[in-house]
Amino acid sequence: MIKTEEFEFENTPDGLVGSVTMQPNQSLSWKAFRYFILFMMLSSFGIATAFSVMGYWVILPFTALEMSVLSYCLWLCLRRTSMQEVISFSGEKIRLEAGIKTPTEIVTWQRYFTKIHVERAIHPWYRKTVSLVHRGESREIGNFLTQEEQEKLIGTLNDLVRRADLAQRTFPGSADRDGV
Repeated sequence: MIKTEEFEFENTPDGLVGSVTMQPNQSLSWKAFRYFILFMMLSSFGIATAFSVMGYWVILPFTALEMSVLSYCLWLCLRRTSMQEVISFSGEKIRLEAGIKTPTEIVTWQRYFTKIHVERAIHPWYRKTVSLVHRGESREIGNFLTQEEQEKLIGTLNDLVRRADLAQRTFPGSADRDGV
């Protein structure tokens, strides 16, 4: 999922012209995850308890192991789909924030030394690779997006670069506005 925000650059204190928020498609919410695990545990432990009453007590530890592995695997998948990346453009800087609930990685680059690098797929079944490259340092963005979303991301990034160029030409030295 891609969400784009465009700002009026003269009204923002940082001179932001826009931002792009990217998230993977999340088919299961945290609330649905809790309900599903609760249902699975009640039914599995109910069946295991019935067999335990009949004398097959060895089923209980395997049921507990099975439910803990299932819970952990679903938790990992849900955590991975909770990832979010936010790219903010201003006239002079590009800021990338990535993380699960709060930004765990924040990178700020000078916009003029940052390139948007799109690497074509080696086969039509594979997807493109979109990266931000700053003085040799490369960071792939949106690696969880579908092909259609990647095309939309590339178009949005090009639009934001044009807006940042326009903001830089309209308000040269916009970062120094307050000091003069």
